[in-house]
Amino acid sequence: MQNSSLIEKIHKLPPETIVEVENFVDFLTEKQKAKNERYQTLLAFAEEYGGTELDFNEELESASVEHLLKTKE
Repeated sequence: MQNSSLIEKIHKLPPETIVEVENFVDFLTEKQKAKNERYQTLLAFAEEYGGTELDFNEELESASVEHLLKTKE
């Protein structure tokens, strides 16, 4: 879908629905921001601890997998 097509559809909505669309877009933006922050945190950890005794920590790995399964969307 082209951006202009989406914008046209939004313009046809009643004002209260446009507010809902804006809130949803804000939600999606925050969700993506949180996902990017998690990625950057994991990347920093990997860069700092790669090849050390913490490189493969079973407890940490389990917690990471559990978190990813809960937040996967």
